[in-house]
Amino acid sequence: MAAPPPLSSAHVVCCAQPRLAPLKHVTAAVSSFLDYSARWSIESACARAGGADGVSLRLLERIAAHRAAADSQSFRAKRQLDVFHRQWEFTRAAAAAATRGDLAAFKWLVAMFPECRVTVAVEEAAKAGQLHVLQWLLDKSRRRELTVFWGAKELFFAGKHGHLHVAQWLHEHTSPPPTHMFFVTLEEAARNGDLDMVTWLCDVRGEWSPYAAVLAAGGGHLQCERAEGCSAKAFVNATASGELEILKWLFANHRERLGRDRLRIYALGKFYILQWLKMEAGADEREAFMGEVNALAQG
Repeated sequence: MAAPPPLSSAHVVCCAQPRLAPLKHVTAAVSSFLDYSARWSIESACARAGGADGVSLRLLERIAAHRAAADSQSFRAKRQLDVFHRQWEFTRAAAAAATRGDLAAFKWLVAMFPECRVTVAVEEAAKAGQLHVLQWLLDKSRRRELTVFWGAKELFFAGKHGHLHVAQWLHEHTSPPPTHMFFVTLEEAARNGDLDMVTWLCDVRGEWSPYAAVLAAGGGHLQCERAEGCSAKAFVNATASGELEILKWLFANHRERLGRDRLRIYALGKFYILQWLKMEAGADEREAFMGEVNALAQG
């Protein structure tokens, strides 16, 4: 196939010079020197795109034209025919387009690589909150026009990054995640103090993770702790993180769950937390604590 036409900038400059205008090979040489698209791949163009408009479709078309014009016996041309390389390139380019929500580029990629499957791009779109990309992918997959892999970690990424509307849409329209992924998502939301996400996840599954309470306490997210309860480790995490307000709330509402983690709290505590604990604890608790310390020292 013939090489792509010269760049417009090179054509205009050369045509403006009477002595150069008839010399097409000079225009082609100037264009070749300026045309960086010959050295780019489709994946690199998608990954480096900047601005709200995303990657230029003209740039993608020019890169594709250079690919088509390549010597059929060259290593680059042979590699572009390899099924696995094409899937690899499509996966990386589609993931970059999905992250930015660049649906125009995504559609171009699907047309350029019609045999490839959509995998990582689903998770990247969920991670970035690009609901319109997910909706388009679902429509194409339901029409059997595109092979899309659903049901991996897209809901987890939506939950972890605080995209509640995306998580709700995924739950309604795609395969629900395995039980262990639900708990991991819940725990990440609690770690981030995302009360809306935590509340919704608990309402959907009717379950709560004790470890999520530990993470909420360690991160100082009192609103999540209040909403969903706690475990004994929450005391330790709150102390280790220096979250005095969390610790006060735990003592006021769940003192019975402290148990024998009292020693760990004293060991991990910041100075001002130790002072508060000494004031909060009664004489019996202080005596019990000293007894435990002496027992450990003698053991």
